[in-house]
Amino acid sequence: MQAARFFVFGLPKYAVGSIDVTNRCNLRCEHCYFFAEDHDNEKELSIDKWIEKLEAMKADGHPMMLCTWVGGEPMVRKQLIEVGRHYFKHNTIVTNGTMPLPDWPNCTWVISIDGTEEAFARMRAPGIYQKIKQNVIDNPELNIQISCVLTSITRDCVEDLVKEWGPLARGGIIFDFFTPVTGLDEALWLDWPTRDRLIDHILELKKKYPGVINMMDSTLELMRSENAKRVTDNCEFRLKAFAYGPTGENKGKCMMGDNADCDRCGCVVPFHMATISNRRLMLKESLKRLTTTPTVQPTSN
Repeated sequence: MQAARFFVFGLPKYAVGSIDVTNRCNLRCEHCYFFAEDHDNEKELSIDKWIEKLEAMKADGHPMMLCTWVGGEPMVRKQLIEVGRHYFKHNTIVTNGTMPLPDWPNCTWVISIDGTEEAFARMRAPGIYQKIKQNVIDNPELNIQISCVLTSITRDCVEDLVKEWGPLARGGIIFDFFTPVTGLDEALWLDWPTRDRLIDHILELKKKYPGVINMMDSTLELMRSENAKRVTDNCEFRLKAFAYGPTGENKGKCMMGDNADCDRCGCVVPFHMATISNRRLMLKESLKRLTTTPTVQPTSN
């Protein structure tokens, strides 16, 4: 029923959004957009104040459909999520996967795995890859997605990542492309021809490993060089979603803040939102699902 309403009326304003749970992280990876900005002197909003804010959102008519809990590392302050998640029908927690994962209902866990082990050590931190994998293995009851940001470091290990993590990712694997942000290393960005080639590769892998990559073909097509700017110039997240920082303030144009380069955006969110807001594309995806072959999980090495 909800999908039918979206098809007819589109995604309601403020139905989805993001909350930065904390300005702290146990890793602080060099490429993280969050720490490209200075948060050291910020005072996090108290849980009681967050409850007031969430109550006000509900009173103002926010649909309260989906909240993505990010940071920093959100599990540093899991008490806030424990309280705040009850305000939303669905919740997504984006985590580095190094900390215990509670068995919360109606939650999707998105664990950031940027490449296979060698690439991950260069992108994030050495020595923790296997710990994260074990944490995923030890929680088979959770709906866990694996999220990989494609960069100049991770671009060559896409299929190996699909093969390794496909059997473990109950919620599938999603790919973003690195978005340039003021203060981060520009060398991580992939030029448009490389991005287009990787999209071709991901579409091929979707056929080779059915059911593993949790991205619609239409979303991937919108991320191509000839389509992307049309999407980001009319960013559905900027126009329809909410985004709050750890002090409770409204963030800038998106969850990545004001310093992200929208013209080179690689975040999957606006492209996914553009897909589900397009009746023609959703009808195309629905017809495609009716003819999809049964899911075949890859075997890990």
